[in-house]
Amino acid sequence: MPKTSKKGAAEHPQINAGLVEAAIRRHVDPRGANTLIPEAEIRWGVGSQRGVYRADFVMVTRSSYATELEVKVSLADWRKDLSKPKWVGMPAWITRFVYVVPEQLGIPEWVPAHAGVWHVRPRPSQYEAWEGPRRPDGYQIVVARAPHVLGREKLPAAVLGTWLRNLYYRYWEQRVHLEGRIARHVRERVA
Repeated sequence: MPKTSKKGAAEHPQINAGLVEAAIRRHVDPRGANTLIPEAEIRWGVGSQRGVYRADFVMVTRSSYATELEVKVSLADWRKDLSKPKWVGMPAWITRFVYVVPEQLGIPEWVPAHAGVWHVRPRPSQYEAWEGPRRPDGYQIVVARAPHVLGREKLPAAVLGTWLRNLYYRYWEQRVHLEGRIARHVRERVA
């Protein structure tokens, strides 16, 4: 139940990483032109430019351009992100970079100019005539600042294939784990 302020208006609950991720999934429709890869990780590079690339989400267009979506839910977490080595060794096939944050965080001056910012905010309820405290009907994304194009290199097919394979195996690991929690007599019941 939402908290009520002194004026009687309902306050929205604290936005956490799970709510931000749900808003991203709703915003980036997988049936559309983009593919959304959660928890993308891959070893990349040659010679001295080797590393492990990790992202909260990578959005891949039909044209094979990749945009990294980085989820941050607090200013401290956001500021700490700037010290990570990803800004020095980001792969050339990441063509855009976007922070996805709760609307209350705004856009601090220390956020790099090339980084886009998407704000997550409560979506207004469809039931405006309903009396009582207003509850959000999920969360929506509003583009606060569009990202600059960092490069024009397309995502290699091998990288996308690796991410999709990893996603496939994670799905089956989770399914097997969940099926193991169902009682055997229920799992093996013949319909």
